[in-house]
Amino acid sequence: MPVVSTRRLSTTGSSSYLPPSVGGTTSSLASLGKTTTSSGLGSSNYRSSSLSSSYSSGYSSGFGSGISTTSHLSRPSYRSGLYSSSSSLGGSTRTSSYLTGGNNDSTATFSSRFGVRSTSIRSALPPSPTLSRYWDREGRSVISSNRNATDLDDYTSTKTTINSSDSYDRISSETREGLCGLRNIGNTCFMNSVIQCLSHTRELTKYLKNQVGIKSSSKDQQILYEFAKLIREMWSPSTRSVTPHELKSAFSSKHRMYSGFNQQDAQEFLRFFLDSLHCALNTGTKGEQLKIDDSLSDNKKADLTWEHYSKIENSVIKDLFVGQLKSTLKCTTCGNTSVTFDPFWDLSVPLPSSSRCKLDACLDFFIREEVLDGDEMPTCSKCQTRRKCTKSLTVQRFPKYLVIHLKRFSETRWSKLSNIVEFPTGEKELNMGPYASNSSSNSLYTLYGISNHMGSTAGGHYVALCKHPVSKKWHEFNDNVVSDEISESVLVSSSAYLLFYERA
Repeated sequence: MPVVSTRRLSTTGSSSYLPPSVGGTTSSLASLGKTTTSSGLGSSNYRSSSLSSSYSSGYSSGFGSGISTTSHLSRPSYRSGLYSSSSSLGGSTRTSSYLTGGNNDSTATFSSRFGVRSTSIRSALPPSPTLSRYWDREGRSVISSNRNATDLDDYTSTKTTINSSDSYDRISSETREGLCGLRNIGNTCFMNSVIQCLSHTRELTKYLKNQVGIKSSSKDQQILYEFAKLIREMWSPSTRSVTPHELKSAFSSKHRMYSGFNQQDAQEFLRFFLDSLHCALNTGTKGEQLKIDDSLSDNKKADLTWEHYSKIENSVIKDLFVGQLKSTLKCTTCGNTSVTFDPFWDLSVPLPSSSRCKLDACLDFFIREEVLDGDEMPTCSKCQTRRKCTKSLTVQRFPKYLVIHLKRFSETRWSKLSNIVEFPTGEKELNMGPYASNSSSNSLYTLYGISNHMGSTAGGHYVALCKHPVSKKWHEFNDNVVSDEISESVLVSSSAYLLFYERA
């Protein structure tokens, strides 16, 4: 089955942001110009919204109007959804819709909350299976090569084998919890893979297992209710497989693009899903727009921006997954600088052209200094004219759980990068210190989850590799089948798409 998507894709870096209404304020030194609207490949039914309609996406200062890009963090888009952003430099702002199909109301709401630039690729049908043994939904040992190659859960790997269901029975009750498959209910491998990674997010699962809620008329509350119920089922020692039908139904009732059996992108789903959980749990209240004295230090500006944002957006999801980026613009003529602080949910990093690289190379590319020249030149508030500038990114505040999105899909929409990215897999092996705004930041991370996409844009499949929080053993979750322990040496592959890290 071909991929039925009309979305643009990009291999350059970007990050995802929290709702624009909470990201901070624009300094009096920056002025806003007129807003223009352009439509990409998306449907005109989708509404675009400028961040200037509420607050800006972050605190900014120092430059005025005249730039054609959309913000200090103007790296091209990374996920599909509405593009909605305003320039913190001032000048013209631009919005455009890249997403086709679905419900315009829910998508526009997500866009206006997150203000993200977006591209993605749909997941697709699985390739032919390979020989391997797994627990099936009843706990039996099955040989996948004997299964129907058109079945949606027939893709398996040769990373590990299990000889009989006795292996499952011998596992202690404590370490058996969480070793639960999710049945594929029609092209839902993208959802199952992400849910498994979230299920192994230790503090999130601990919170949800104790979450006693009731069904509500709020669609976000329904999603939270069904997800918490699913988590409790998945972490029951006697449960080996669950059908997430109620969760998908609740989620689809808000996000109509997921109501059918279309192929979807795992990273895109993650963004929508966390947004719904955050909305359901948010106890923040909106206040007045924040104004910050430009004479304050950058760290003080960042703290004030974060405090203001936290008053408006306050949930356990924010506490666990949200960090803060610092973007700096510098005029090459007079040396005047402008800083912007933006909350982010994940980092979407580009892949270099080499067939094999380290994750450090991708992160270096993400934060690299860029030159804004020609049509991209902003207006320097000190020079009072458009000037050539440099732009750089650093991480001001690290989240408890860091999600890194490897951008494998090209702008052509029909090709996938199969680069092998060597990422840290051991305890405290990922050091984000070189990318921090301040050297004193706690920036050591441990890998605990991977969402893998096998295949290409024409045919592929998602599985999850997760580290059990108690046994510390890695398992592969392929829809409703769960592998026995797999070696840490097989984690790095050309299929890695989303990386989930926990801060030490």
